[in-house]
Order: sequence, then structure tokens, then C-alpha cells
Amino acid sequence: MSDIAATGRHDLRDALDLLSEQVADGILHAEPVYSETRLPAAVVQPLVRANVAEILTALAGETSSLAPARETGRITAAEGIQLDLLQDAYRLAGLRIWEELARRLRHQSDTGVLLRASSRVWSAIDRSSNVAVRSHLEAAAGFGESMARTELLRGILTGVVQDLETARRALGLPADVMLVVAVTAQGPASGGVRGSTSGAARGPRSGATPDAASGPAAASDAARVTTRWLIHEGDRLTLVAAPTSPDAQEALAGLAAGTRTGASRPFTSLADAPAALAQARTAVRSLYPGQAGLSCFGDRPLDALLAADDGRAGELALAVLGGLRERDPRDEELLLATVEAWFEHGGSGTRAAEALHCHRNTVLNRLARVADLTGRDVNDPRAAAELYAAVRARRLQPTVLGTIHPAVILTGHPAENQHHPGPSQG
Repeated sequence: MSDIAATGRHDLRDALDLLSEQVADGILHAEPVYSETRLPAAVVQPLVRANVAEILTALAGETSSLAPARETGRITAAEGIQLDLLQDAYRLAGLRIWEELARRLRHQSDTGVLLRASSRVWSAIDRSSNVAVRSHLEAAAGFGESMARTELLRGILTGVVQDLETARRALGLPADVMLVVAVTAQGPASGGVRGSTSGAARGPRSGATPDAASGPAAASDAARVTTRWLIHEGDRLTLVAAPTSPDAQEALAGLAAGTRTGASRPFTSLADAPAALAQARTAVRSLYPGQAGLSCFGDRPLDALLAADDGRAGELALAVLGGLRERDPRDEELLLATVEAWFEHGGSGTRAAEALHCHRNTVLNRLARVADLTGRDVNDPRAAAELYAAVRARRLQPTVLGTIHPAVILTGHPAENQHHPGPSQG
């Protein structure tokens, strides 16, 4: 376009900021057709500027990469923007560029220059628009396939899918393997999932679109372990298919690194996936709040029972430990930690004292204070069972009796070192 861009007056790159602002404003505000777009200004504005810069470079007769057009197609597909809106955006850009160029050439008497200018503008626009459309379609096809796998996996885990053999083949799951469902809780103490395949990029947004798609293949040994995952109700759900139990455990250990992850018992039929999901959800709730690690269903039966019924667990904690409610939080934690140490070390005051870095008499004194406050003596088997279950419920629901202090406090009251008649085992 040397006849138009021969001088600085006709090289529109000096108007890049103005033109970019006008086009972005049109996309975001001026045209009613864009009112439904979900792309924020922080995304639209740099995309528009990059595209306008590329178009102006082409108008100046220089080589353009068209990379901004390809990126625009990919992003609009990921955000679920319809193709007609994408094409309208490029037409709006062409209109603004032509208006600015026509203004600069308004005194041009040679109509041929104007015609050639118009042809060059719309040729450059069509070139960028076509590249963006192709990129959009390619990205959307990939997202569509991933979305289909995600919804298929969701249907298996929730019991909606009936043709399980077809679903298994569609997800690329091997036959005759051990299956495990894992739930990784999102939020505090949940880092990124490791040891599993990365899912596809975020799919098109729509009413029920998940935040992540199912990953295509395996964990640490792609030939042996296959994983499929999605984000559902705020948690990451993973279906692990492995030939042996050690392979499954290795994959689960990778998922649980730095996260709160619960796993179901192993199963072999996809028909059991919904029940396995319920087990995995119970298992992850069996972890203490803020506690990272892997909890397998069946490993902690009491905790699983307490986690499965929050209401009853809370009632138990309040009924048995209600006498601690008025204690200073530090004192409460001392007593709870002592009870836990006592049970953990088989009722041995000596070993509990070693674990707590205090004197054996201190342990016995604290247990006697617990008996006074709760009415439960650890030497009474029935009372001890209630006390142990209540402390476990308390740890799983730290808000039941107020703020909990998870760190074991090792300093006690001076009077605690005095001998107190009471539990004397060990």
C-alpha cells in the first residue's frame, strides 16, 4: 500500500492507540450485539490493540505474523464467544480504520487512490478475520471433545450414564483393571494436583460448563495407570484405573501430595463408581481441617462414621466435651492433646508424657481434670470410648466448641506437676 502509506500522514500506525480504543469501546459498549460477551475489558483491550497493530502493519506494506488473530480465535473459543460476534469485531475494526484513513485522504482528488485504499483495508481485515475464525473453530473442536469426555465422566460418577461399556471405551479406560475414585478438596491445604495428567484448557463457558476437563491419559507410568478427572461442586474428582493395587496407590500418592485427598475402596465395575465417589467424599472429610494427605475409605472407620453424619458428630462432641467450653483455649488444647496422647500410646502415662515432653504426673493430673470436667474417666471402658469418639469429632469439627488450636501446647500450669490420684496405668 505504498501509494497510501508513502508519507507519515497516511501511515495509520501513529493512530494505533486511538483506533484501538475506539474498536475496544465498540466491542465492549457501543454496539448492542456485544452486550452478551463475557470477555472483560482487561482481555479485550490488549487483544484489540495487537490485532489493530498487525492490520496497520499490513496496510503499510510490511509482513505481519497474524499471531494476534490466532490468539483471538483461541481465546474467544475458550470463552464461548460466538463466531458472528468475532467476525463483527473485525468488521468494526475495519470500519474504524477505513474512517480514519478516509479522513486523512479526504482531499485526495484521485478516486482510484480511495478505491485501492478501501480494497487494501478490507483485504487486511478479511485476512486477519479468516485466520481468527479458523483458530476459533480448531480450538472449539478440541474443547468440544474434551467437554464431551468431561460430561461422560460426570455421568459415570453420578450414576446417570447407563451404557457403561460404551462410556468406558469413549474415555479410553482399559478393561479388567482396578478402579479407584479420589476426591481432592480445593482451597486451603490443597495445592495443585501432582502426578496426574493435566486436563485440557478451560472449555467454553455455558450454564453447566465445568471449570476443567477430563485429562487425556495416565499418571506416573502412562502404560500402566490411566486417570480421568474433572472439577465438580468445587472439588477435583479423579477416576484412577490401574492394573495392581501398588500402581493405584502410587497414583493416589501423587494426587495427595500437598493436598487433601480422599480415596474410595478399589472396585472393578463402573457401575460402582457413584458409591465409590460417596466413599471418597467421606474419606476426605475424615481428614482434620487444614490437614493435607491421603485418606483411604476404611482406614479410619470411626472418623469416617463421624464425618458421614456431621450433625450427630457435633452433638456427641458437645454432649461429652461441653464442660470444656468455658476453659481458656490454651487449657482446653492441653487437655485434648493429653487425651489423644493417652489413647495413642495405649493408656500409658509414661509414653504419653514422653510424647508431650512433660512429667508422667502432669499427664495423670490433666486426665483427672478431664474426668472432672466431662464426667468421663479414661479407666472406665464405656466412658473412655465416648471420650475418644468425642475428641475425634471435635478435631473433625473444630467450630463445635469454638476455636481450636491445632498445635500441641507443651507448657502447662505449675500445679500440674503435682501428683493427682487417678489414672495410674503405665
